[in-house]
Amino acid sequence: MERITRQDVLAVLTKEWGNYVSKFQGLSPEAQAAFLKKQGYQRLADLLSHIVAWWEVGLQAIENFRTDPDYKYPETNMDAFNARAVEKVRNLTDYDVIQSFEKMRRKFVDCVTNLSENDFQNEKIVNQIKMELINHLEDHRIQ
Repeated sequence: MERITRQDVLAVLTKEWGNYVSKFQGLSPEAQAAFLKKQGYQRLADLLSHIVAWWEVGLQAIENFRTDPDYKYPETNMDAFNARAVEKVRNLTDYDVIQSFEKMRRKFVDCVTNLSENDFQNEKIVNQIKMELINHLEDHRIQ
């Protein structure tokens, strides 16, 4: 497994995820629409709600891995999970969901900042971080 450091993760949270919304907003309206269509979402709020929902689960999993070495990540129907995430924000504005996204991003920064060195040696925790922050970024990277 390729090792990642706290600094690596904080850089992704700050530079990549921290600029995600502004990078999207910097696209032309046509490029925004094309990106969202490629991602399978109608609005920025829908895409962000998907990310926030997975981050919530990821943060809980990290805490469970920290406290219970036998914790098993539950099976999840990804399509149903994603649909529920979007449905939850159906009546919210992009602004509201952007605020939620930023709040959750800061929670992840706090989590990573407070992880111990032993936590960064725990393969389950590191894999969860990679899945939530690095792999998920690749899935939704704005070009």
